[in-house]
This record gives sequence, structure tokens and C-alpha cells, in this order.
Amino acid sequence: MINYFKILRPTNLLITFVCILMTADLLDSLTLHITPFIIVILLIAGFANIVNDIIDYKIDKTNQLNRPICTDKISLNTAYIYASIILILALFIMFYYNFNYVTQQLILCINLPLIVLYTSFFKKIPLLGNLVIAFILSMVFITTVQYLNKEFYDIMPATVLAFLLMLIREIVKDIADSKGDAKYNIKTLAVKFGLRITFIIICLFTIILTLISVSFYFTHSSYKEEYLISLIIFVLFPLFYHIYKLYKNTTPTYCIYLSKVLKLITIFGVIVLYLTNV
Repeated sequence: MINYFKILRPTNLLITFVCILMTADLLDSLTLHITPFIIVILLIAGFANIVNDIIDYKIDKTNQLNRPICTDKISLNTAYIYASIILILALFIMFYYNFNYVTQQLILCINLPLIVLYTSFFKKIPLLGNLVIAFILSMVFITTVQYLNKEFYDIMPATVLAFLLMLIREIVKDIADSKGDAKYNIKTLAVKFGLRITFIIICLFTIILTLISVSFYFTHSSYKEEYLISLIIFVLFPLFYHIYKLYKNTTPTYCIYLSKVLKLITIFGVIVLYLTNV
């Protein structure tokens, strides 16, 4: 039974849950009204993780990842049924509680199509696949704002920061998965251009993230010195340190470790932005 929970990737779901709560609180809309929305988004996130594991199970097996499908703890047929049930439940709740039109369109016309097409199509295109998955992950902020009928401006910094950190993380994961991706002709950045070019691209996006996140201090009146100090201590310093370590060590083992660290840095970044606006 634990594998049916594990395949949903509970850590990712927890991060999504926290992001929704903090977004709603920042917009002064943290009430029970948001409960159906939280359930739907978590179900869709779980569905996305199962779909990814279904399509990638051969690659995951080559990369020796400890995931339920590639380790034969959950069969492919069972995973298909499980994913279908979760998706149907999410859609039922969305229509039953009559989510507003824009929220429905974001989920039905953008989120779900990108989830389905990511692993089967976009992932095979260098960088585009990384951009798509980072966008999917950062859409939680956009969808939450639309569900609550609020303005996007207040939550824009968190969306941009999460997008760029997730983009860097996804490129690092490409390095970790390069052996399996190469075997099955998945042309990620690491497979297509090699580790050196991929590392340069990671550095480029790290610089972009630094410039944009620091610029919030100058463009948003609510972002005081405390924001800048917290950003440097909890986001930028650990990010630059671990990117430097990546330069010294590009083994799959370290890249898997770094992808987990980047997930933690993303949480820190969102918390820094949240506390700045409280």
C-alpha cells in the first residue's frame, strides 16, 4: 500500500500544498473556500507524477531509480487505472464545485495537456522540455490566484523565483538521468550537448535568477533589507555553493543529491518571499 502513496511523490505534493496555502494567505483569502481547489491541484499533481513514471519506467530502470513501477512494485496496468481514477476524481470535484471559468481553462487547456505531452514529446526536445516542466510546476501560483479572483502582481515574484529554480533543478536532473535518456534516444541538454555546455546553461540561468530576484528589492516597495539578506543567506549562497560543487562533481549520484537540495532551496525561496509580504 505504501507504494501507491510513494508513486504520488508526497514531498512534491507537500511543497505544492504549502505554496497554495502561502499564496492564499498573502492574498488574504485563506479560508475553507479554498479546500476543493487544494484537493484538485494535489490530485492533478499526483496524476502527473504517475504519468511520468508510466512513460519513463524503462529509463528509470536503466538509471536504477527506486520508483514503484520500474521496481515492479506496481504494474503498468495498475498504474494506468490508478492514474485514471485520480484524474476522474479531480475533474469531478472541479465541476461539482463549479470552479470559475479561467481556473477551469487553465487546468483543462494548459495544465493537463502539458502534463500528458511533457514526457512523451517535450522532454525529447533540449531545453524546451525543461522550460515546460518548470512552467507546469510554477503554475500552481497562477492557478491559485485565478481561483481566488485576485491580481497576479503580488504573487509574481514567487512565481518567477520558483520557475527559475525548478528550471535549474530540471536541467541538473537531466545530467543525473543522461545514461538512461541516451539509451532511449531522449535528446535532453546533457545528451545532446554534453556536460560542459549543460553546466554553462545552468550557470546562465543561475545568473538570471540572481539578477531578477535581487531586482525585486528595487522594484517592490515591500521588499526591504530583510528580504535581500534572507535571499542571499537562504537562496543565493547555497545555490552558488552547490553549483560550484557541481562543477567539481557531475556524477549522477551528486546530481540526484543536488536536485533534492534545489527543491529545498525553492522552498526556502518561497518562504522568504512569503515572510517578506506578511
